[in-house]
Amino acid sequence: MLGEIALLISSFDKACKLVRSGLDRKKDLDSMSSEIFSFFASKKEVEEKIAEVKKNKGGYAGSALEEAILIEQESQKIKVMMKRIGKAYSDAGRSPQWQSIQRNAANIQKDRDFNIVQANRRKIIQDRKKEDFYLAVKLIAGLVILMIGLTGLVFTLAIN
Repeated sequence: MLGEIALLISSFDKACKLVRSGLDRKKDLDSMSSEIFSFFASKKEVEEKIAEVKKNKGGYAGSALEEAILIEQESQKIKVMMKRIGKAYSDAGRSPQWQSIQRNAANIQKDRDFNIVQANRRKIIQDRKKEDFYLAVKLIAGLVILMIGLTGLVFTLAIN
């Protein structure tokens, strides 16, 4: 787990450096698209790993303080880089475009979250259907066994 996080952070740091150096050189945003996409891909992986670490308490190899510091540092790097990218759009006179990107990203995330919730609901319903089916099979099997037992009892009593 620690190795995965270190590897993800390393690639995230490289992506941040590429974007930062491009922005420092006042490079055109359109020509930096591959660096920016690389940053966002690394950002997503780091955020997912942080969420996984938070979810799986005890899944991290270091101390709790180390984990908290790591999570805070990476979250801060993400916030700083997002502000720098937003500022670069603003400096290029493309603030409306950046605002539109952020709105679209929020809508996409809302749709993704909704789809995840729907998928979870479908899975719960499917699991309940399976449980109900197995319960019905068990009840029918129990009733068949009970009927066979009662039939055997009736024949035994009738013969005696």
